[in-house]
Amino acid sequence: MRIIYKKKEQATIPTASMADIAFLLIIFFMVTTIFRADEGFHVVIPQAEATKKLPKKNIAHLWVSKQGLISIDDHIVALDQVRFIMVEKVFENPNVITSILADQDVPYGVMNDLFEQLQKAESYKVSLTTKLKKGG
Repeated sequence: MRIIYKKKEQATIPTASMADIAFLLIIFFMVTTIFRADEGFHVVIPQAEATKKLPKKNIAHLWVSKQGLISIDDHIVALDQVRFIMVEKVFENPNVITSILADQDVPYGVMNDLFEQLQKAESYKVSLTTKLKKGG
């Protein structure tokens, strides 16, 4: 009697619909991704003759409206809380740069008090954001 061997079927992964699945995943991630733009108060930023770009990381954005409202990283805070928040940020990252986006009509007293709070927090790396003046 002769023994007949059966061929074992190889396990295969159907790849016919792989492109469809990849395409659907790309569409899903494109639709569900939220691009966060810088938010804050509506401020009219002063103009300057020359500007310099800051790096994208190690930045704490601090907004000041002309009414004297202060926002740190999109959270409205009181002036006396600025010191404590910035102490934490400096402790977490000693290289943090405080980028101040202040309205051009902010009262001088508010800015002076703000700088005193930053000085008490030992946040000495400060950048005042301006727009480049068009024309000459």
